[in-house]
Amino acid sequence: MRELPIFPLPLVLNPGGELRLRIFEPRYLDMVRDCVRSQTGFGICCVLPTPGSDQRGISSTGCEARII
Repeated sequence: MRELPIFPLPLVLNPGGELRLRIFEPRYLDMVRDCVRSQTGFGICCVLPTPGSDQRGISSTGCEARII
């Protein structure tokens, strides 16, 4: 098992899928820069609404993404 930085999004990225992102938050710009430098991927997991609350949760299942 290894650790991946996580990018929570309100969507699901399926294996083999393609996703174009506009990244503007400094923490995610740093994450992308680090992934490009180290030639590693990052995890994408779906942000889920929590029933009866304004809070959001994160799915326990995700997909590893590569930057190309």
